[in-house]
Amino acid sequence: MGTRRQTSIKVDPKAWEAAKVIFEEYNLTVTDAINIFLNRVRLERGLPFPLKVPSAGLKRAMKEAENNDLVRYHTIEEMMADLKS
Repeated sequence: MGTRRQTSIKVDPKAWEAAKVIFEEYNLTVTDAINIFLNRVRLERGLPFPLKVPSAGLKRAMKEAENNDLVRYHTIEEMMADLKS
């Protein structure tokens, strides 16, 4: 398998802990999962899942949520119309 490279990365601690619990269900360590991901990237020569750029409406909603300036909607149709704008 060759030599291993040790590295240090900064991650969101909540994401790390949540993922760790899920990986344990598969009997994997976080290191195992990261190696699986890196090998999939290598084999597929890109990300192994689709990645989409958020729409302007979604970006605005995410910023509002970050600032706790939440928009309230009365119907799903109202929300979807706002997201499309």
